Parts: sequence; C-alpha cells; structure tokens
Amino acid sequence: MKRRLLYASSQAYQPGMQVHGRNVGWIEAPFVVRRETAIGNRQIDQALVGRTPEGVVVAFRGSLPPFFGDAHDGWDVVLDWLNDAFSLCIEDSHYGGGVHFGFAESMRRLWSDAGSGPGVRTAIQAMLDQSLLDRKARRHLFLTGHSKGGALANLAAVRAAQASEWTDLPVSVATIAAARAGNADFAASYERTRIACLRYEMPGDVVPHLPLSPATPGWARKIAKGVFPRLAMGDYRPVGLLVTPPPAPKAGHQAWTGSRRPVRRLLDRRGSGLEALTPAILTAHAICPGSGYDRLICEGEGFTCDHGETPARKRA
Repeated sequence: MKRRLLYASSQAYQPGMQVHGRNVGWIEAPFVVRRETAIGNRQIDQALVGRTPEGVVVAFRGSLPPFFGDAHDGWDVVLDWLNDAFSLCIEDSHYGGGVHFGFAESMRRLWSDAGSGPGVRTAIQAMLDQSLLDRKARRHLFLTGHSKGGALANLAAVRAAQASEWTDLPVSVATIAAARAGNADFAASYERTRIACLRYEMPGDVVPHLPLSPATPGWARKIAKGVFPRLAMGDYRPVGLLVTPPPAPKAGHQAWTGSRRPVRRLLDRRGSGLEALTPAILTAHAICPGSGYDRLICEGEGFTCDHGETPARKRA
C-alpha cells in the first residue's frame, strides 16, 4: 500500500498519466480537485481523491517543477514557488499550533467547496458513501503527497481527524520528501491525534529540512539561502515516524541513498556553486521510477519489487 501511495503522489502531478508498472489500484478514475490563487487566478493547488480496495486515497500535488509543460506556464510555477516561500508561521485554530502561511492557504482552498467544484472534504465523504453502498472499499482514509504535497497531506490529516462525522475513520499518512507544515506546538498537537504517519526522507534532499529552523543542518541552510536569500527562519518541526535508508556499507551503494558528501563538496570554496548543484538537488528529491525514494519505499514493503521497471529493462 505504501508503494501505491508513492504512485498516487506521482500521479497527482499529472492525473491523466499513468506509468507502466505503477498502478495505484483505483476502483474508478479519481476525482481531481483544483483551486486557483486569488491573484492571477492560477491553478497551483491540486489533489486527487479516489477509492482503492483498502480505502479512500487523497494525494496532494507538490510544487510545480520548472519546465513543467502541460497546461502550466512559467507564471504558474513562479506563483507556486512564492506560495512555498511565504513561510511566515501563523497560529491557526484548525491545527493546534503555528503553521506555514502559504501551505495553510493552499489547504483552505482545497479543503472547502468553491465555485470550481467540490473540495477535498466533500469528495472524501462522497467516496465513503459510495463505498458503503457497493462495499468495494474499506472505511479507511489514506493521505499522501510529495514535497509541498506532503505538507498538505499532514494539514489535511489534522482536519480529517477533527471532523465530527469521521470519529471512527482510521487516518493514515505517508509523506514523501515532505516540507515541514508547522512549528513545535503543531507537531505536539499532531502527535496527540489518532493519525498514523510515516515520513520518507532521503539523505541529501534539502526539502524535508524546509522551512528553515535552528535545527536545519548547515548544508541545507546554505542551499536554501542560495535559492531564497531572505527565507524566513522559524521553529518548524517534522511529524510522523521517520523512514530513511540505513548507512550504506559500501561506497558503491551510495548512488541511490543520496549521500550528502557530493552536496558538501559543491558548497565549499572549491565547489562550482548552486548552478552545478541543481541537478544533484533535483535527483535527491525525485520520485520517478528508479529514484532513491522509489527504492526506499519498495525496500520497506518486505518483498521483491522491480521499481516499475519492465522485464526488458531488467534484463538489460
């Protein structure tokens, strides 16, 4: 199931695209929730809500990558990244502590109904009602997301756990390379809920250490400030049980575990700077077939997995 949540997180970027060997197991095509920004009416928030035999799955899209293509242009990417950078920590009664302003605004837009259609909450309830009628899925809520999507999954989980009509609904979360959604009070409040959360993090990936906090490693602060020199500092904390690769016994095995040594070399005085580092940043954060996160989650499933590769590719 964890592996298929990874696939749902990937599909959230392009709902109409499915990669061979990476089947989420939808009973029917998932419902897509899209929301526009107040400025410019740009769609930077998106989530999939659908049914699998194990329960209802909600997958939140992460930040739009550069050169995303499809229906998005450069302004969509700029506004999405500005939303991520708006890391002012605000108190919000929904979450029991301080949360990232930009992420909280994205969740507010996605959670509620709007002129563009039902929100995530309404879509979840519709899926639960349908499952009760045809008995094709368990009554269980799974939330997932990559990068920004992981932060949104944590915020949505808190809202779901507080819903009076879902007091008997198990809530499980699997975040992949998730940014941090809130501060120490938020993290403490999160731990007091019934939410079962796993957070997958690869060494060398800077995003799980953002927004910045006093506990953010020095190498991650250097990269972040190279991208956003005035990035706000806060007391942001991670939530959930950390899942990360064990230390590699041999140097040859570090290609997929994301060793931080190349990152550090590129940041010292002899390094080539942020431009040379960018491919390493993107590789460490990727969730495509064969990526570090793909292998990390598959390794934890307890059986042999081909990581989405076809038999022909494996023989090669």
